[in-house]
Amino acid sequence: MNWLPNFFIAGAPKSGTSSVHQWIADHPDACGSRDKETYFFVDPGTHMYQPAAHISAGLETWRDQFPLSDEAQPKVIVESTPGYLYYQTAQTHIPALDSKPKCLFILREPAAQIHSLYTYFRNNWDWIPADMSFEAFLAAARTKSHGFKGNELARDAFENAAYVRHLRVWHARLGQDRMMVRGFDDLVSDPQRFVQEVAIWLGLDPAFYNTYDFPRENATYAPRNRRLQKLNLALRNKLPKGAAYNAVRGLYRRLNTSTGKAALSDRDALLLEELRLEFAQDNRDLAQEFGVQFHAPAAV
Repeated sequence: MNWLPNFFIAGAPKSGTSSVHQWIADHPDACGSRDKETYFFVDPGTHMYQPAAHISAGLETWRDQFPLSDEAQPKVIVESTPGYLYYQTAQTHIPALDSKPKCLFILREPAAQIHSLYTYFRNNWDWIPADMSFEAFLAAARTKSHGFKGNELARDAFENAAYVRHLRVWHARLGQDRMMVRGFDDLVSDPQRFVQEVAIWLGLDPAFYNTYDFPRENATYAPRNRRLQKLNLALRNKLPKGAAYNAVRGLYRRLNTSTGKAALSDRDALLLEELRLEFAQDNRDLAQEFGVQFHAPAAV
């Protein structure tokens, strides 16, 4: 099966995975899945599980995500579902694929990652209620007292941000040579160096990125009008993907969204500092076992 991916960007959510996926897929010797996140190896019962396009239904149900001709032989075929970091189905099946894939894990400082996840699911989607404060979200996630419409990434935000516990499972199944763990801070500070290191690891010519524009994908935004955002959520998954979809999406975002970051309240800043202290031991273990150290607190 020459169409099988040999590279996965498998975590963590809200850590730049969409951008890195696009940067790798744009390389002339690479190809990306039709949808950046195919959810093919998520756990059954999770919020993006699609029974008709899932490993449990057989590999052929995944085939149309990789529109390669018989003559096409890219060096790298990439798929990027950041939740794979946490899912047992992914941990079991991806390492066993015949393509012997490599996996990249990009990690964001836990407090910033949780805050970004909260903002993204509250603004870009409706998994988190628009009137739920960050403090209320933390309390709900900590006590499992809110269903978040079945979104396990919101529900399990605390467990998921303890990255080292999940990476140990991947390391046991992939081995050292087939996994790369990097920090989001390094991606933000020097995207060219970051992606060139990944390219070299994958056997791609890093010189392609000497003149590359590095587009940013899947940014969190704030809707100006919540009613229009509700209509957007109702319609966007019903429209076929393609040029027309992208044009409508671009128009909507120009008219009803802002990507500027709101200033943190004093209370939220204090909550973030408390979170950083809470994850301090996990972060020390992460640095010791996988070499990733978080720098000064990243912007949320």
